[in-house]
Amino acid sequence: MTRRCTLLFLIVILTACNTGGPGATPATAPPSTARATATAPTTTPPLPAPSPTRTAALPTATSTPSMPTPTQPLPIPTAAPTPTTAGLPEPRRSLVLQLLGDGQVIAEGVTTEELAGYQSEVGREPERYALRVLVSDGSQKAEVAVRDPLPHALFHHLEMAYIRDLDGDSRAEATVLDFTGGAHCCFDYHIFASEHNGVRERDAFTLGNGAIERVEDLDGDGVSEMVAGDDRLALVAGLAMAATPFLPLVLCLQEDKTFSDCTARFPALVEESAAHYEELMASPENNELTRQAAAVGVYAHYARLGRPQDGLYRIASRCLECLRFVEQHRDEIGERLRESRPMHLEASP
Repeated sequence: MTRRCTLLFLIVILTACNTGGPGATPATAPPSTARATATAPTTTPPLPAPSPTRTAALPTATSTPSMPTPTQPLPIPTAAPTPTTAGLPEPRRSLVLQLLGDGQVIAEGVTTEELAGYQSEVGREPERYALRVLVSDGSQKAEVAVRDPLPHALFHHLEMAYIRDLDGDSRAEATVLDFTGGAHCCFDYHIFASEHNGVRERDAFTLGNGAIERVEDLDGDGVSEMVAGDDRLALVAGLAMAATPFLPLVLCLQEDKTFSDCTARFPALVEESAAHYEELMASPENNELTRQAAAVGVYAHYARLGRPQDGLYRIASRCLECLRFVEQHRDEIGERLRESRPMHLEASP
């Protein structure tokens, strides 16, 4: 009992101290809801929903610039075309032969055969006559120099042999053939081109008994070569003219617009020709003269390619008696092979 009284006394004293002493207004206890708020975790009020904002409009399909697809590549700019002469009209080339008497034209034709009726008359007084050969491109003319004087020139055969582009400029040049007649000679050629200052003769040469067989671009470089026969072995080693083996001769255009021998650049063509003579040499049906001449041809073909031993080997493997004939005349054959082809002529003025 005494303990309870003591505790009540202490409570009274402590209460008095907390209220500031006698006469002070006692503190009001906070409401239960306030106490709960003070002790419980604070709940964050929800944030207000963001007010709607204006979003920038994305480009639509109609406003997006069109871009090329992989199947529609961008065009590649090209350089402006270089002016060429391909669009120019091709000259109308022709050959005209005029027979002059006392300085006046008395007959005109395109071949000497058309002037044949004057041969006897010209033969009686050749000094009174002259033969003029003209090559024309339709607007300009140039004269072809004929080697023989009258009356022999009237026995020549002249013609426009080729009208072909020989230098790759898309403009054809005119190749005039002057066959001098006779049993074995001669094929002369004159090459003319139409230039800004007139028709000009670029080259003139003779092939002897050989002739131009074709004009063709053999190496695909856009410039044609002339393929001809080469008679440099005529009558060699005492062979008859009819038995003479002909070599192939390829003529190529040079920087000065003339033609020179370039046969060694085309070994397949030479070997093909050599094979023909090898078969003639090996055939037992041919007589001795034919086989000997063919053996000379086989050796000369390979010697032209710088391979004379190959030629000798082929001869030995198929005709031993032919080998002895070739060995006997090798020096003479070699001398002939050193001759130059074609033989150039003086160009027309």
